[in-house]
Amino acid sequence: MKAFEIRIFREKLFKDNDNLVARRILHENYEWLESYWHDKYKGNNHIDKFTNDFNSFYWNLPEIKKISKKFSFYPPVASSNRNFEPTEAIKRATYFLRHHSELHDDFPDTNNEKEIGLKWTKSSFNALLTIVKQIRDNLFHGRKMDIEEERYNRNKELINMAVEATTDILEKLEQAENENLPCNNFEEKIR
Repeated sequence: MKAFEIRIFREKLFKDNDNLVARRILHENYEWLESYWHDKYKGNNHIDKFTNDFNSFYWNLPEIKKISKKFSFYPPVASSNRNFEPTEAIKRATYFLRHHSELHDDFPDTNNEKEIGLKWTKSSFNALLTIVKQIRDNLFHGRKMDIEEERYNRNKELINMAVEATTDILEKLEQAENENLPCNNFEEKIR
């Protein structure tokens, strides 16, 4: 972006308090999740490790399925690093939610979406977090500052949905962790 475009975007954003607040909440929510992931999981693939541990808990929450369903209606989120085209992983995650996560009875298949979605080898909860991460990456690596009204509003909707997902995850994190403790599972098995 050029300097004048940044100025125009900032002026627009500062007049849109809802969007400004949502962007800040997403930044904080994701920061807290990353802090948790980095502390709990060493190395890379934090989302994979987190979803491996907590998939059953989170995917059984109606609010997680509800926000996943919202994401499934949207076209795959583009990547700012790929000239705003979606990555194959994002296409697979989106189409997996759309066609293979039992969120819809029958979603129309266009452009071999079902086939592409079958190439997603992870869980539905992982698909949701992968999409949320792409939104966060686009936003906070500084290349998602659209001034044009239609794109600005779409980005705003996606940010709000990512806020909803990360807020739901954070609000249930202690419960997820407590229910996933090995000693809790062991005690249940003895009963």
